[in-house]
Amino acid sequence: LSDLQVEYGGTDPISINEYYRGGAYVPSGAGTATIPTSGAITLDNFRGTSKTATVTYTLLGGGGGGGWGADNKEPARGTYADSGGSSTISATGIQTITAAGGAGGENNGGGRGTNGTAGQSSGFGTGGFGGSLNSSGGSASGYGAAGGGGGGDSGSTYDEGGASGLGGSAGTQITGTVQIVYGTTVTVGLGNGGAGSPSGYSGGNGSPGRCQLSWDGNSTIFTSSGTVVIT
Repeated sequence: LSDLQVEYGGTDPISINEYYRGGAYVPSGAGTATIPTSGAITLDNFRGTSKTATVTYTLLGGGGGGGWGADNKEPARGTYADSGGSSTISATGIQTITAAGGAGGENNGGGRGTNGTAGQSSGFGTGGFGGSLNSSGGSASGYGAAGGGGGGDSGSTYDEGGASGLGGSAGTQITGTVQIVYGTTVTVGLGNGGAGSPSGYSGGNGSPGRCQLSWDGNSTIFTSSGTVVIT
């Protein structure tokens, strides 16, 4: 009985009748399905049981925005489009899990008279295209991908040409497992995609984060922030 107390909690004196499923100490879930909710109960009912589920996660931050392209020189070089937001998984009894958003692309970071560079793709999304000369960059599709940089300007008799923008970086993707007690509510917060810089030949927007949680044959995919109960 002391092993039950170690796994499920409780206080002395120990009684097996304290450990019905759905009671004060034993949560309801796939890992405790052999434990009765009432009536006859023996130690055999507890063999191979666990109060926690092994939850596998894939978490992706938002993609960064693309930098803008200039029609004359590089007035904003060294500044950047918005980064993507971080995505998180949180629940009682675990440390918050965080996947960082991708960095925004540099404004006027390319060469004069060049096309913007494409945004970085993620495992679940395609980066935006780099803008051609005197054109805006494309926004990312899917999840966690980055916006493309705006195109530059080739110059003429009247100006020296403008530098293109650089595409942003994809959000960080992390995978792993975590032990979560059955009956616990898990909160998933997904990072937004970073906005492309709006000046000149604008950069494209990054796409938002994504999360997938799997346990005991269950799977929940989040494409927006939300919650799920582990049962």
